[in-house]
Amino acid sequence: MTVFLHIRGMVAIGLASVLLASVASCGGSEAGKKTGAFSAAILEPSSLMPANYSEIYGAQVVSALFTPLVTFDIKTNETRLEVAESVESTDNKVWKVRLKPGWTFHNGEPVTSRSFVDAWNFAANKKSAQLNAYVFGDIKGYREVTSGAEETMSGLRVVDDLNFEITLVRPWSQFRQLLGYPAFSPLPSEAYKDPKAFEQRPIGNGPFVMEGAWQHDQQITLRRNDSYAGTKAKAGEVQFKIYQSFDTAYNDLLANNLDVLPAIPTARSTEAKSLLGDRFGESPSGRMEYLGFPVNGEKFTSPGVRRAISMAIDRDAITKAIFKGTRTPATGFVPPVVPGAAADACGALCVHDAAAAKAAFDAAGGIPGGSFTIGYNSDAPENKEWVEAAARQISKDLGVNVETKAYPKLAVLLGDLSSGKVDTAFRTAWTFYFPSPENYLKPLFTQDAGENFSRYRNDKFEALLRDGAAAKDTEAADAKYAEAERVLLDDMPYVPLWYQGVMAGHSKRVSDVSVDSFRRLRIESVVVK
Repeated sequence: MTVFLHIRGMVAIGLASVLLASVASCGGSEAGKKTGAFSAAILEPSSLMPANYSEIYGAQVVSALFTPLVTFDIKTNETRLEVAESVESTDNKVWKVRLKPGWTFHNGEPVTSRSFVDAWNFAANKKSAQLNAYVFGDIKGYREVTSGAEETMSGLRVVDDLNFEITLVRPWSQFRQLLGYPAFSPLPSEAYKDPKAFEQRPIGNGPFVMEGAWQHDQQITLRRNDSYAGTKAKAGEVQFKIYQSFDTAYNDLLANNLDVLPAIPTARSTEAKSLLGDRFGESPSGRMEYLGFPVNGEKFTSPGVRRAISMAIDRDAITKAIFKGTRTPATGFVPPVVPGAAADACGALCVHDAAAAKAAFDAAGGIPGGSFTIGYNSDAPENKEWVEAAARQISKDLGVNVETKAYPKLAVLLGDLSSGKVDTAFRTAWTFYFPSPENYLKPLFTQDAGENFSRYRNDKFEALLRDGAAAKDTEAADAKYAEAERVLLDDMPYVPLWYQGVMAGHSKRVSDVSVDSFRRLRIESVVVK
């Protein structure tokens, strides 16, 4: 394989972004009192360590402070080498990385091969307890390090300051895309002296530098890194204002006390379009929602029943009436923003058809007892409305009694799903961490995957995934993933429901506001007028 400069597998990043133009004028936001500064809304991050955050807000700050080997051009839709000068492999198993010279951390320490290798070993180490350690799982020696038996992964070898090798346990055609995930960022030597203290004021190699410590539940302030080796940010400073609710943030945006809100609440979307005008924008993302089933439970053992339930849900009606058009009905398990996604893979199985649903349901023998329950987390207000609407549709079309069960928080539902305590149907969701069809299939539906809440298993499906991973090129890999998706749709352990869009708004003080398919605000592109 030659040096990779443009990876087709990442073009969705740019396609899933939106540029929001604005009218030139002055404003009175708090951050605007300082020239070149703007404010942006987030919720409280779970962590500011690259391999330890668990949600979009941690990813938002981490991606501003750290730069990995590759990044994604939001305008050209191409994967581009960033800290890496080249990434090469002849067999998709041994990967050779060469770094560009001249990159430094915010404290002046050079970024070297050791900066990456040590960071990845730290992330995988059992003692570090990093939530995203699993993303290093295909590197040789990962299991020994994560178990505590070894301190370093045998698959990582430093050649010199600018060159290192990565050996995987298997050929993996998608590995180069994974290197853009923030967990693969480098760390300076300072990080290991006191990781907990480092997390409060990280020292990265990214376009922004931490200004002061993390003020929990209040704010995180970053200033532009004028020594950045990549393309420098346009704004001099960004103040991440930490909110408890984006409803409050939305009100601050209208009051000119906030410059950028990257996620306008759905309930305010119609109003926002009217009030913000050309300062309101929408874009697709890589997030999608599902209705899942415990396939080994008494009520959901039949694939025919599960397929019938899929056809009994009117996705179009729900996305229009409840989500105000901010969701798009699913046509498969892989969103269209992902390169290589099969077009309309689901076909009639994802289209509402009451007669076909009832016929399929009866042919499959129906559900024991003529009733079932859908569990959902109620800390997201929209869930109650759509789950109850889907329950009514299924009840009507299939002639069964469908009830709902509210869990107080997502963490409670996920905990019960992980431990196998949920014997009802359930609402769940997924957002990719690298844009490949594999990242929607393997993490959710392979036997040993931590997110396989349905307890689904199909050996043919897993064999096709392995074939895709071992493929020599992207086209061959995509073909195998499409085959695997067809197997999955026939079994229907989850019902694909809809793809989630992103709505963003900004003040008159800023322009060039963009949100990518990971739902991250590209703060380095924001222009302060």
